[in-house]
Amino acid sequence: MLNEKAENAVSNTLFYVFVNLNGPDERPAYHVVPSKVVADYVHESHRRWISTPGRDGTPRNDTSMRNFKDVENKFLDRWELLGLEK
Repeated sequence: MLNEKAENAVSNTLFYVFVNLNGPDERPAYHVVPSKVVADYVHESHRRWISTPGRDGTPRNDTSMRNFKDVENKFLDRWELLGLEK
């Protein structure tokens, strides 16, 4: 979960690391994502969400909450994006 500030928090040196803990006997999944990718995704997905009616057909109330999902695993274990290798 993110808040609306993520839509504007963009820098070449800002990255998010989203962690899915998985099960107790599984290795966690790390998604290393540049802030620009997160900002674009949360802005567009929130815009789409707010423009569709809720379950009962009424307009949705705006919220500051935002979600990011790496559904295609494009950023799974992408530690090299941090540029820390020597």
